[in-house]
Amino acid sequence: MRDKGAPDIPRRRLNVQHSKVMARALAEGTVWVHIRTVHLKRHGQRAVPGFTLIELLVVIAIIAILAGLLLPALTRAKESGRGTVCKNNMRQITLGMLLYADDNSDFLSWPGDVDRNLPADWMYGGQPDTFARTPAQWRSRAYGFHAESGAVFNYVTGQLRVLPYNEGISNTSPVYRCPSSGRIGAAIRVNFSMSSLLDPGERLANRRTVGSKGVATSTVVGPSNKILLVNEDPATMRNASFAPGGTAIGGLFVTHAGRINIGFHDGHLEAFKHKKVMQIQSGPDVQAYFDPYY
Repeated sequence: MRDKGAPDIPRRRLNVQHSKVMARALAEGTVWVHIRTVHLKRHGQRAVPGFTLIELLVVIAIIAILAGLLLPALTRAKESGRGTVCKNNMRQITLGMLLYADDNSDFLSWPGDVDRNLPADWMYGGQPDTFARTPAQWRSRAYGFHAESGAVFNYVTGQLRVLPYNEGISNTSPVYRCPSSGRIGAAIRVNFSMSSLLDPGERLANRRTVGSKGVATSTVVGPSNKILLVNEDPATMRNASFAPGGTAIGGLFVTHAGRINIGFHDGHLEAFKHKKVMQIQSGPDVQAYFDPYY
């Protein structure tokens, strides 16, 4: 039965017209659009155009380009946030070290060494090798640092210091972690190192030596220029003591978008590029940045 609103067109003429439209549509690659248009026209309805394959591919390409532009920016923003958390953690540790000095005749805690574990050492534990490429070693009870037994733990966290020291205890306090330090950073539990030139007995420039009690904060020359704490590469952290030209010389200091955080004696922090960290570990820069009496 013919639709009431449809024009009275002979069937043969309609079939010929339809065939011509189909042939032209196949040649142009827009079959769906023309079939849909013809079908709607035959029934007296308004034609609704569709997407061609080429148009769809163009849209997909535009979306891919936009994603390529936005994803790096999102990654940088995420890393910037982690860098801020790292700075806040270092600032809290620095404050804890200064509070410790207030209660100990102005003397700072000591940088310590691998498993030296003296009462004034800021960090206990450590390992002679970080086994950076052997993750199976990270599961050892002796692996990593023990902040909970360190001299400044209660000043940094407000929790009781855990003594006597037991390497079987491996409390993890987030404030000692850099969120960008990866799996090895999590395994080692502490991602910051104290300047080694603050340790008793350290030989400094001009034939000076750090005394048996360590370094008093009031005797530090130019505290805004002297490094106290370093966001060290976990792969080089045998101990939590940053010795210029020591194992750290083989580290990679690009944790936060090509930089690492550095804490100074006056409490402020700066971000140093890898090249800068390498530079300050040799020559006159060692005295300028690390020697407390220079």
